[in-house]
Amino acid sequence: MQLKLTSKERLVLYGLARYPGFSDIDLASNIGVDRSTIFKSKRKFRDWKLIKLLNVPSGEAVGAEILTSVFVKYKPTAPFEVRAASKAYQDWTSYPNCVSHIATDTDSISAFYSKSLTDFRVNFDPIIDEYFRNDYVEDIHYFHYPFQVSSYSTDAAIAVNSLFELARSDLPQEVIPPKAPVITEDSRLTEKDKLTLYAFVKYPMLSDLELSRRTGISRPTISGKRTKFFQSGLLFREAYIDWQKICCELLSFYHVTIRHGHDREDLSKVYRAFRNVGAPLFSILQPGEIFGAFLSTGYPQLKSRLDAELRTLSAEGLITKRPMLVIMPLSEIKASKIDYAPMVAKMLEVGKEI
Repeated sequence: MQLKLTSKERLVLYGLARYPGFSDIDLASNIGVDRSTIFKSKRKFRDWKLIKLLNVPSGEAVGAEILTSVFVKYKPTAPFEVRAASKAYQDWTSYPNCVSHIATDTDSISAFYSKSLTDFRVNFDPIIDEYFRNDYVEDIHYFHYPFQVSSYSTDAAIAVNSLFELARSDLPQEVIPPKAPVITEDSRLTEKDKLTLYAFVKYPMLSDLELSRRTGISRPTISGKRTKFFQSGLLFREAYIDWQKICCELLSFYHVTIRHGHDREDLSKVYRAFRNVGAPLFSILQPGEIFGAFLSTGYPQLKSRLDAELRTLSAEGLITKRPMLVIMPLSEIKASKIDYAPMVAKMLEVGKEI
């Protein structure tokens, strides 16, 4: 049974998605809800396990070169229960560099951070080879997004606004631009930096005092590094919502290829078009392609909006073929993982457990 949110609780959910790093005081002034309502709503959301606030590392922070999305379609003889019983599945989902994974009986979408394409292939090829030996895979596609040329848009606040028809005027418009690593002696992470960064990612909701106790690093140092990491873009705050508990029927992932010779405005136009298809969750953009996800209340709505946007984009010559689209009914999702901490520990070689 889906949870029912009051009008004020919907505003608080929007506020947490739109301003995930804000204090209750700042949140109250930005969304027009009193602090007591925010406090009660957040407590209720925690009880429902409705929303998680994550500290997400940039590629630069951990020395990663690429993010790879993996789209897999499975044979009818390999439903989730069959795959989940295999060692290959455990190797896949417990592999630290796999930061997200969502699966149904027929499909899965995963995302990986890697130091290089070679690093990705060396670690992932043995896992997927075992899937092929077990005769699980019907089709597979890899899409690589180098951090130095890729932009990222986190759109959970737009999704909340769209689904609940909040008509907010403060919707996020910015896309996090690509950031080439600038390695100098001053920018290199010390061992204390690495441990603190790992602590922020593993325990995004703990206070500086508690993190100091866990890491053995002084509270002022923890506080200073928190400011440094967020201001420099090594970390950013993101909301992860369990949409199945409150609304919607479908979660769709897509990959769209844009015609050769396009410019930045063409890329933005395709990005905006797919934001109109459903309630957008995220988009990763690089020259020539976009990978993203959106929510829909039902298939007829999804199809009519998608067809309309594709007709427009095709007429303008921006796309020449239909995008890859994986539609997952939320009720049929069998596994869902979102966890950056093991990847950070592995990539930064953090040996201390906290």
